[in-house]
Amino acid sequence: MGAPLAPIIADIFMAYLETTLMDELISLGVCEWHRYVDDTFVFINPNANVNDILSVLNFFHPPMKFTYKVEKDNELEFLEVKVIRIPERHTLETTIYRKPTFTGLITNWNSYVPIEYKKSSITSMTDRALRICSTYQLLSTEFNEIRKIAKLNDYPTSMVDTLIGIKFSKYRNKQQSNEPTTKNSNDNRQIIYVEIPYIKTTTSELKKRTQHLASKLRTDLNIKFFSKPPPNTNTYFQSKDPITKHMLSDVVYSVKCKDCGQLYIGKTERQCIRRLQEHGAPRTTFNIQQQGNHDLDDSELRRS
Repeated sequence: MGAPLAPIIADIFMAYLETTLMDELISLGVCEWHRYVDDTFVFINPNANVNDILSVLNFFHPPMKFTYKVEKDNELEFLEVKVIRIPERHTLETTIYRKPTFTGLITNWNSYVPIEYKKSSITSMTDRALRICSTYQLLSTEFNEIRKIAKLNDYPTSMVDTLIGIKFSKYRNKQQSNEPTTKNSNDNRQIIYVEIPYIKTTTSELKKRTQHLASKLRTDLNIKFFSKPPPNTNTYFQSKDPITKHMLSDVVYSVKCKDCGQLYIGKTERQCIRRLQEHGAPRTTFNIQQQGNHDLDDSELRRS
């Protein structure tokens, strides 16, 4: 799904498939069908044949091939969720699923980035745990996993515990109040977003002073700052030698015959010099523009 339209097209295709095949799938033993874009989580009867269901899906549009994965040890992963079946209680529990290739790497505490970025690395994982973990026991286990990941990336333990505690307190208060969260409607100030360079303590001091001045001079403004790290050193220095046009590959080129003046326009995935040699340019010279009966115009050479 590299193209921007891919999720939309996949959603349209799957919606059409469901509309067309759902009755047949139900007759084959499908009890529940839940989908996110092109990933489905399906409950089937114990006596249903999975291969029969798969054959119907794959026959619908042969170029599209479906695969499946069944539960193992009463567990099944779906996207970033691990679903655990509890046969004794006839219930399902959910917790966070991480792929085996997950290394625990997040923004390191010593990285030269605004502290908001580092805090969000912890709060985002905490928010996800609060949304997905279905029991407090699983939630506690996930919080410990977040602490391990944070420690691996040199985060202060006290700060991690504070961030988790704040998020958990808000979650508990929201559950107990049973009231939907609403934004403060009394704040009618105009919001202005300002980007400032990140220079550690200097940036924080600039934020405080600017907000202090705004609170006195422009009470109608609510200034929100966001910082970006300085550009990488490589942006100021060229780390690689430039490739000459004749050595480029995957190009569209135009060759003009010096005898008749005719133009030949071609495309090649190989290096331009190799293709031009096939047009008659000498192999013993690099400056192929000045050799033979064909002249290459640099202005007519571009990437395809």
